[in-house]
Amino acid sequence: MIIIQCTLFSVTNKYRPISTLLEIESIKYYNTHKQEVQQRAIDKIVVQRKTERWCLKRDGYTRMKVRVYDKKKIEKEAKERYEKIKKERGWS
Repeated sequence: MIIIQCTLFSVTNKYRPISTLLEIESIKYYNTHKQEVQQRAIDKIVVQRKTERWCLKRDGYTRMKVRVYDKKKIEKEAKERYEKIKKERGWS
């Protein structure tokens, strides 16, 4: 089982991206059942936001990006980004 992060983007860039985490069997499963997994992600986002599918579409959320969610890698990237910002602004 792996965890993937599904992120919905507004095509107009008027609204911030919305993301959710899903647990699936493998990348191969995702590639063969892409539509089903993406629909599950949208359903989960709708429940979390207490809204309807048509509201997401009305607001322009029509693009989706999916990536493997590796928590250690993401934390490392965030730490590096924070250190870079500290260095640029002279906080250290």
